[in-house]
Amino acid sequence: MSKTTILIDADVLAFESSIIAQENIQWEEELWTVHADMAVAKNRVLGRIEQFKDLLKADEVVLALSDRANFRRKLFPEYKSNRRKSVLPIILKPMKEWMINELDAQLWANVEADDVLSILATERPNRLDKRIIVSIDKDFKSVPGIFYDYNREEYHEPTEEEADNFHLLQALMGDSTDGFSGAKGVGAVTAKKWLDEHGYTWDSVVALYAKKGQDEQDALMNAWMARLLRKQEYNKKQKQITKLWTPKNYQTLERKNIMPLVRSVTGLLDGDDSALFLQSPFDPLPSDLKKEENSTETTTGTTDSHSVD
Repeated sequence: MSKTTILIDADVLAFESSIIAQENIQWEEELWTVHADMAVAKNRVLGRIEQFKDLLKADEVVLALSDRANFRRKLFPEYKSNRRKSVLPIILKPMKEWMINELDAQLWANVEADDVLSILATERPNRLDKRIIVSIDKDFKSVPGIFYDYNREEYHEPTEEEADNFHLLQALMGDSTDGFSGAKGVGAVTAKKWLDEHGYTWDSVVALYAKKGQDEQDALMNAWMARLLRKQEYNKKQKQITKLWTPKNYQTLERKNIMPLVRSVTGLLDGDDSALFLQSPFDPLPSDLKKEENSTETTTGTTDSHSVD
């Protein structure tokens, strides 16, 4: 009998548990503090994991967290830039560190938790174990395999063709949560109707972008933002992105034209490259940094590019 491995989006677990454990306390009329009990947060995470294991009859569990450095920002600086002003729970960082140190959560260089789960779900097609992605993120409909959405209590088992079609749908409608807008004025209904009528092909995607006054580069950038990496696109041993998704109909000339962008995010990336990081509005100004020449801080945080937020 084959075993079942569940691949859990630990970003969501870390955030929701940190929020639940946090409390605002008023000591005096004008004195407030924020209190968080990590024991509460840890118990929440462990309880969730056991809940998923029982529900999905899992033998093994893999947790995945997002790296601070993100290759998508190198391609498109506005990626998730709407989150710059978010105030995060005060124990979010130590919770993620605990998940890495005690629960062996996976954190891979320059990619998000979603990418890690997608890569693990698509590696070794002839593997013996059954793998189920556990998250609340609809983006996993673009990954062939099994996805359990625990917020909606829904199972999805997209084939490779269905997953690829959903990716094209996302390339058209964009994702405001992640900061990329897709084709102008195109939402989920319009995008699906267009692809149903004109076919789920890259040419159809480009045609709707053109109709909206946008070019193929706009379409490709949105497709890159929407695409979760699969096994053949990331080298786990070398911790490097090996290639980006490319439309199936691209010939030598089209591939050559996008090569500079592809090379900017594949292979060994500079861990101190600020373009990989989300810039906070509270970061110090360059003039401030010059005053602290001996400091190990940069505008992106510590010099350890892969430390946990």
